[in-house]
Amino acid sequence: MFKGKISIRHLSVAIVAIIAIVFVFLGWRLFLTAERIHVDNASGGAFGNLSSVLPGGTREPLQGENSGRVNVLLLGRAGTHYPGQNLTDTIMLASIDTRNHQAAFLSIPRDLFVPIPGTDLSTKINSLYQYGLSQGSDADLLIRSVEDITGQTIPYFVALDFDGFEKVIDDVGGVSVLSERDILDARYPGKNYSYETFQLSAGWHTLDGATALKYARERHDDPEGDFGRAKRQQQIIKAFQEKALSIQTYLDPFTANRLLGTLGDSVRTNLTMSQIASLIELGKTTDLRNASTAVVDAWQKDSLLRVSHIDMNGVAAFILVPRTGNWNEVRDFATNLFDKGELDRKRAEMGNETATIVVLSRPEDATIANRLATTFRDAIPAKDIRIVSDGALVRPEKSQVADRTNLTKPFTLDSLIGAFSLEKRTDVPTLPTADKNADFVVIVGNDLRNHPLPETSLGSDTSNAPSAEDSFSGYFTPQAR
Repeated sequence: MFKGKISIRHLSVAIVAIIAIVFVFLGWRLFLTAERIHVDNASGGAFGNLSSVLPGGTREPLQGENSGRVNVLLLGRAGTHYPGQNLTDTIMLASIDTRNHQAAFLSIPRDLFVPIPGTDLSTKINSLYQYGLSQGSDADLLIRSVEDITGQTIPYFVALDFDGFEKVIDDVGGVSVLSERDILDARYPGKNYSYETFQLSAGWHTLDGATALKYARERHDDPEGDFGRAKRQQQIIKAFQEKALSIQTYLDPFTANRLLGTLGDSVRTNLTMSQIASLIELGKTTDLRNASTAVVDAWQKDSLLRVSHIDMNGVAAFILVPRTGNWNEVRDFATNLFDKGELDRKRAEMGNETATIVVLSRPEDATIANRLATTFRDAIPAKDIRIVSDGALVRPEKSQVADRTNLTKPFTLDSLIGAFSLEKRTDVPTLPTADKNADFVVIVGNDLRNHPLPETSLGSDTSNAPSAEDSFSGYFTPQAR
């Protein structure tokens, strides 16, 4: 009996010793991984506040946590074995509502045409990361651009390449996703400029890393093109996060070791080790299963983006631009990412106001006036929108709006001023008798002549959806504004 007790005690000591060795090893791997993946920043390097990851240490709060929202920019780049190795065709804002323990993902399309911060140049947003690397700034320019687009402060970024994507999926034993339709892509782009066929039936599948990458990248057989791909990428990320932060994965040292090895090879980030630990802890108390997802797209009439083109050496290159000519709608959408009902409420209130709007322009500005009226019809549920031409009109420098309701239709007025950046005008130009009782008069100015509104939404005509080959899928050379 006595010997048995000694044996049990010795066994217990041995188990504790093994666990200690495993945690020391994983801790060391974590140190090494943090050093490899971290880009230099002002926070003190990869290690940051080491005491926060030690037993009994106080967790380091993340920037934005105390104010209720933590933002991380997730980037997917091709990597060394694929064309366009530093193009970020996946750009996703991941947000955590720290008060309500909710998560949300907002995808930004790769073809969005954006200014390059600090320059007089513009480019497609998926080329900004490569441009930043060429300027020695890593992801800084891309982060600043997404901050400008969304109106959100984004202190952190994580960039993962295709090979790393495959490996991390395999490291956690695959992910389960629901394919909403049959997929058959006979020209899926593989490594080294190769092509292959990718096929997947509708229904639930547990995908390994290679198949998950194809599911996330495929776009030729998607009726929504790049926007459908963004939705599938969000599916994969949600499934992976749920799997990676599960108890089974979290307590499996072998899985943890494999993940750390993969991350060290394929990830770039400005998160310190202590910040990574804080993010993991925050994720464990966040409802990732029911995370909300959204894509800023140009697919429907009420989408916030529109199709346009820019001349590239005599060829009209496909780009996406905001439908109102500015980022105000996208910023409002990003701000209300956790409460989309607020945007629906504002739209319902505009509908209740039954506003009438006149778009007033000089005769030579008829095309611009028609395009503006079309955009109004997509964005504002007004009762009536008319176009009036006046050859005697003195065109203002900036487009204006005159309110004839004495502020009794505030939601429509707020949309005209806020979303469309119209300047408020106190006097009302003379209108024909049929239109003199209009609630709002919008006067087309020189700003819309110099920077006309975009062409159209892609709508339901999938023949307009750009493919990788016909939309300048390579590095997009910066263009003068």
